[in-house]
Formats: sequence, C-alpha cells, structure tokens
Amino acid sequence: MKKLLIPILGMTVLTFFNSCSDDFIDVNKNVNEAYTNQTSPKDRLSAAETVIYRTQAVTMNRFGNLMMNAWAGNIYFFASPYGDEFRMRADSQFYNGIWDNLYLGIANYQAIIDHPDAANYPHHVAIAKIMKAYYMQMIVDLYNDAPYSEAFKGQALKNPKYDKGKDIYKALIGELKQSLTLLNQTPTKSTYNLLAAEDPIFSASSGTPTSLDNWRRMANTVKLKMLVRLSKCTDPEVITWRNAELQTMSSSPADYISADVRINPGYNAASSVQRNPYYQSYGRIDIDAQDYNPTWRQTFASDHIIKSLTGQTSLTSGVTDARLGRLFIAQALSAPTNNPASYVGQVQGGGKISGADEGTFAMLGLFMSYNSGANTPTVLSQLPGYVLTLSEVKFLQAEAALVYPTYLTFNAQTSFNDAVTASFVTFGSTTAAATSYLAAVSTKPGVGWAATTDKIQAIQYQKWIALTNINPTETYISYTKTGYPVLPMPLGSYYPTRPKRLMYAQSEYISNTANVPNPSIDDMYSINQYSPFWLK
Repeated sequence: MKKLLIPILGMTVLTFFNSCSDDFIDVNKNVNEAYTNQTSPKDRLSAAETVIYRTQAVTMNRFGNLMMNAWAGNIYFFASPYGDEFRMRADSQFYNGIWDNLYLGIANYQAIIDHPDAANYPHHVAIAKIMKAYYMQMIVDLYNDAPYSEAFKGQALKNPKYDKGKDIYKALIGELKQSLTLLNQTPTKSTYNLLAAEDPIFSASSGTPTSLDNWRRMANTVKLKMLVRLSKCTDPEVITWRNAELQTMSSSPADYISADVRINPGYNAASSVQRNPYYQSYGRIDIDAQDYNPTWRQTFASDHIIKSLTGQTSLTSGVTDARLGRLFIAQALSAPTNNPASYVGQVQGGGKISGADEGTFAMLGLFMSYNSGANTPTVLSQLPGYVLTLSEVKFLQAEAALVYPTYLTFNAQTSFNDAVTASFVTFGSTTAAATSYLAAVSTKPGVGWAATTDKIQAIQYQKWIALTNINPTETYISYTKTGYPVLPMPLGSYYPTRPKRLMYAQSEYISNTANVPNPSIDDMYSINQYSPFWLK
C-alpha cells in the first residue's frame, strides 16, 4: 500500500475538520493546519474520540489478534494472507499505521488542550487529557522513546525531539491528575457545559447524558493501568515516583470503571465511513457489495485458539469455553454451526489440509461479526464499539492486588472471577455460563485460579480470551511483560520469538531523521536499550 509520508508529529491535525469559508484559499494561511480559532472544544471532542478509535478497532485489532495467535489466514481463497505477520519481521513498514494514526488521533486531543479558549472548557480539556494518556501510553508500550514534549507544535516545530519512555509515562500521569482537577471545576457559563452529544464514549456506554463521574473513573483506571505496567521496572527513579503515586490510589472498585466503555457517535449503515469501523472491516457481510466482506473472508480462527476454547490443549483439556460461539463460527461458508465438535482452526503459517476447503474452518463469529437472525448487517454496523471493557479493568485490579499488595487491597480472586464473568456478558453469554466455566477450570493450572501457582499466568490466559476481537494489542503488551499466555510461533517465522516492541514508522525516518533512534530489526526481539523501559 502506498503511503503519503508527512511530518505527522509536528502537525496539529484536525482530521475531521474542513472549511468552506473564503479564507480557506487565502495564500497567507497554512492549509496544513486546522484553523484553531474556528473550532471550539465542543466542536472537536466527538470527532477526536471517534477518529482515533478507528485505529484501535481496525489496525490494532488485526495486529493484536495475529500477534497473539488468535487469527490465521484463509489460504484456500487468498494467496498468502497475513504473510508479513507470520514471518514476524518487524521492520519500519510493519504496522507503521499504528504509529502514524495514533499520533494523528492524539493530535486532535492536543488541539482541545491547546485551544486559546481552553480555560472556558475544563471538562472537555479533562477528557482530552485522559484520552491522550490512554492512547499515548500505547505509543510508549509499543515503541518506548517517542516525541512528546515537543510533539503537536504544528508548523512551529516539525522535527520534535524524542523523550524517554519513562519521562513520558511520568508526564502522562501528571496530565491524568490535572484532568481530575479540571473535572471538579465549573465552566464560567452554562453554554460551555459538556453535553451528551459531544461525548460519544460515555453517552454510548450509559445510554444517559455524560456523567463526569464516569470520566473520573476513567482517569483513575488509566492511571492504575500505567502503574501496574511498571511492576517489574527496576529503574530506581521510576520506582520512587511509581510508589509515591501508588500511595494515592484507591482500592475501592467503585472508583474505577464499572461497565464496558463503548463509543457510538451515531454509527449507521448509510456509508462505509459512518458504520462502526470494526464491523465495516471485519463483519461477515459487505453492506455495499451485498456479498462476503473480503477482510472477514480472509480471516480464519487459529488452530491454537480453537483447541484452547474446545478443551484440546494441555491447559484446557476437557473444558469447552462458552465464549467460543461468540468469538468464532464453525463452517461459516458452508453450514454454519455452533457445535464445538465442528470447530477447526488453521495453523498460523501452515499449509492446506488434504480434503479441506475454506468452508471447513471457523471464522469470525457472532460478536459483531456474523449475520444471524435479527443481527442483520445493518444492525451490526450501527452497534457501539468497545474502547475498554469491564473485563480488562477487573483483570487489571486482580494483577494490581498481586504485584502491589502493600498499596492496593483489591480482592485478587474476586476481581479475577468478576473479570471472567464480565467477559462472558460482553460476548453475549450469561453469568450462569461463566459460573459453570469457572468451576470447570478451577482445577486447571494456568487457566483457573485455585490450581494456578503463578496467578499472573491464569490472569493472562483469561485476558487473552476476553480481549480477542476487542483489544488484543493490550494482551500483546501484557504478554511482552509477563510471557503469558504461552503461544506457539507461526510456521515460517523469521524469528523464534515475537518482537518485544515495534520499529519506528518509516515516516519518521523520512521526516524526523535527525531525532529518530535507529535500532536494528534484531533489536526488536531482545531486551536492550531500545526495549520498553518497564521491561528493564
């Protein structure tokens, strides 16, 4: 795919904004920048939330599911689907859209923070800071050092310096604390109040007008996530400020996200750009063509995840996971069925099986991806997207209780059970099914709580399943930190391990040559000076 290479880090790009006024063509104005004074934070927020979610739902979903051996390729219809992923050669063109598009999306939040009239919109600015931290953390977790203090300066600074990953983390935690202060302020005029229509995240999640309490919980949750990521860091400087921040954290689940965080700016089936981007990319039916969606058809369930979900691995032997039929559907191109015995996965990087065809294999399933009964493509394309699930938050609290028992007193086992139950509910199953499943795996080391010596292993296995098709890049980052779950490598991989970070995007080597670090491809696969700082 050809890319337009531009100095993205020096641009404050409002990707949803364009002007129809006469001065749009004024040669004395820079047409590469949005006219800051023409769009208020009220006008920007909805689009800022929506634009960056597209990267999470599409590019990062594909990346994470393939890295974590949940997806494989349909080699019976396509020549070499996902070949780059199975070779695992993380060069500067390998998923460079994650870097480019996250930075472009964060720039929209920064435009709210830097708006000349920002002081009149404390709640909009608070949300921008929270979501900036949420996504900027992903940049650091995937790349380590990155532009931050000099990024987003527009044409005034097109070649920003790289800040250390640990310094960015510390600064982001500072922005989260600032957001809590801003949320407690009252706008000077009622016309500056945050309206539900301006916030498609929590208006979609709750079905009611935006509650600032939801954003307080979101800020606390993002901060907790960052602190838990630091649990293995040995840098004395980081340990000092990390522990100081831990002392300020609540151990009450009520102070954190308590329901799935979803987004819906008004998704509808009218056109491809108006549909939920997850369904548009991975849904079974292409609404415009009224045929199978090529990206859906390209994707099989992996052999490893199918065997894990149907009790055919040493960890899950004899236990079928009721989430199976929501994640994937068996024989999806022939006679679709939810019979666990009919599920067949494709080995990542493997060849064709004698006597099989594409209808043999499981493909993306009922959870936002399959046309069945009342769940028509039109309905599915209008559903909210998932920014952060309750399941992920509960797993986070379980891990926090294990790694920081001095500071955080969540009940680790209760949080673990709640996380698994929340995952079942999100995938459209029932709490009763979750209870039965938890009982069935309780004796399974590495899967159930009681039987597992290293509780992190059980958390990471269940997190892998719970975030498949939703936020698998988070699972990949957690895998980099913990080594769990244990996953087979794709056949034909150039390297014996998954990369521990990604290479900087090609656009950086072209537009910010003087500042971008220059690690080798081999440096992506070991712990070294370029690795995420929290690994060292």
